[in-house]
Amino acid sequence: MSTWYKAIAAVISVLTLVTACVGAEPTGTGMPPTVASPPPAATGIPPTVASPPPPTTIPTAPPTDEGRADGLSEEQAATLGSLEQVDDYPLYTMQYYGAYNQGAPSTERGRWSVRTNVSAVSPAWACSLFAALGDADHMPYGRNFDWEYSPALLLFTDPPDGYASVSMVDIAYLGFEGASAGTLADLPLARRRSLLNTPFWPFDGMNEHGLTVGMAAVPGSEMPHSGDKETVDSLGVIREMLDHARDVDEAIAILESHNISWNGGPPLHYLIADPSGRAVLVEFYGGEMVSIPNETAWHVATNHLRTTADETGPSGCWRYDEIHRRLTETEGWLTAPEAMTLLAGVAQENTQWSVVYGMSSGQVTVVMGQEYEEAHTFCLGPH
Repeated sequence: MSTWYKAIAAVISVLTLVTACVGAEPTGTGMPPTVASPPPAATGIPPTVASPPPPTTIPTAPPTDEGRADGLSEEQAATLGSLEQVDDYPLYTMQYYGAYNQGAPSTERGRWSVRTNVSAVSPAWACSLFAALGDADHMPYGRNFDWEYSPALLLFTDPPDGYASVSMVDIAYLGFEGASAGTLADLPLARRRSLLNTPFWPFDGMNEHGLTVGMAAVPGSEMPHSGDKETVDSLGVIREMLDHARDVDEAIAILESHNISWNGGPPLHYLIADPSGRAVLVEFYGGEMVSIPNETAWHVATNHLRTTADETGPSGCWRYDEIHRRLTETEGWLTAPEAMTLLAGVAQENTQWSVVYGMSSGQVTVVMGQEYEEAHTFCLGPH
């Protein structure tokens, strides 16, 4: 390893991956005075969300050098060297440098089945998503990921041909499971190499324009297909939206312009929202793509198809009904701490992470394994 690269690596190791948010979420109620006060916070939720980190600058990646003994380019080494563990569950952060074409071949990307056979919607798939859009200054998007044990990585990307974004990745799908998941920071860079594929595994995320996307598993649905469209896997299309869509309309256009393959994973629907106050739930039914826009200052999704649901009565999902009740009560006004409280209220034994994306602030708060007193707050820096 050259002397200049050791110096660069040392700098990278001490700098954080995020920048401070402007106008971070307050800890007050954020609700109009005419709306009833929210119920007490769920047990274990702190009264305030942890303060964001101090302002820092994302370091510039060093130039590419093909002479490394471990076969990594300098951009790849900088990416893998930026890995930092921030929670014992574990949760890691990582800054991705350069384009995404430096990982595994495309045939090895996006295969849900590399972890387990999840072709059917099992009881373990029980995610909860909502966008609270009542206050233009504080628009939290909340998401519980309910599944098997899921060590996670919060990935920061800024591709040369797209928008900067932050996304949550379940790194068990990349081969880091069990005890090995907690030792990534101890591995040499070459043994972290599969982390170069993390951009292709976004389970939820937000880009620099505040566009936020999450998914949830639903019962089987028939996908539209056209020979004139490129086929992308069900997580890869989230990456396309985060990288190339500024708002809900552009995200819908991306979905419409692709065939989406479930590729061994469960059928999904997508809840998409942006800071303009618009949100849409995109589902696939009867060979058609169906877009369900918000008609109120909020939107909700769990694990049933809204396309076929009777909206005049209970949904049959207690989590959906509880979120809907709470957002109706507050007219879609929630602060980030209140959004996390709501996620705690609908968490289950297998809730792996709870994340709140501040669509109007750029703030991201993550709780792993329902340890709500251990909230980690980050900020998506400017492009």
